[in-house]
Amino acid sequence: MIKTQTTKALSGAIFASLVIGNLILSTAQADTLLGADLEVGVWSPSYDAGSVVGSVSGDDTSIFASATIEHPVPLIPNFKLSLSEVNSDAYEYTKIDYTAYYEILDNDAISIDVGLGISQFEGGKYLSQSFSGAAPHAYFDAEVALPFLNTTLYTDVHYMNYDGNQITDAMAGLRYEFNLVAVDLGLKAGYRVQSFDAKDFDDVSFDVSTDGYFVGLHADF
Repeated sequence: MIKTQTTKALSGAIFASLVIGNLILSTAQADTLLGADLEVGVWSPSYDAGSVVGSVSGDDTSIFASATIEHPVPLIPNFKLSLSEVNSDAYEYTKIDYTAYYEILDNDAISIDVGLGISQFEGGKYLSQSFSGAAPHAYFDAEVALPFLNTTLYTDVHYMNYDGNQITDAMAGLRYEFNLVAVDLGLKAGYRVQSFDAKDFDDVSFDVSTDGYFVGLHADF
């Protein structure tokens, strides 16, 4: 069930972003009015549920995705939707992040985004216990261009510390840019860490972490 829910959500995010991208490309000077980014990647995680549980195994690969909509209207934040899943024999969940953010710095050399949002957990399970729920998170994204290499160094962080529950979802890596006519396409690679220290989250307590390398594609419409 958790994989079915995640697949539907990922497909919806991808479809929505492609529709937005086509609208942007078909409208004169639309890139000055509305922009959309789409990212899809494959994560190769390892799993840790602490010494009490012992060795943990799980899916060798996991798909994640995000869709972003940006606009030039002052004061109104941009929006990002992110989806990821964790599936192991000790714990599993689908995490959906809804984030409103502002670009506080944006030029050819460096960009920085900050924002706030909600992290929704669905289909969660820790050993024999089930959980679900939502909590607020802070968001930080930074990119530094390496122009002579046509490469960007980036980091993306969702952080939550709420009601005794703490989660860190951080990605860092490199993106190589292919500057095509209709769309800017990037090949991404890096490392991701997702840790979840729950203290009575939906009446379930646990401390788990998932980390590993990933590769993906980034499209800027």
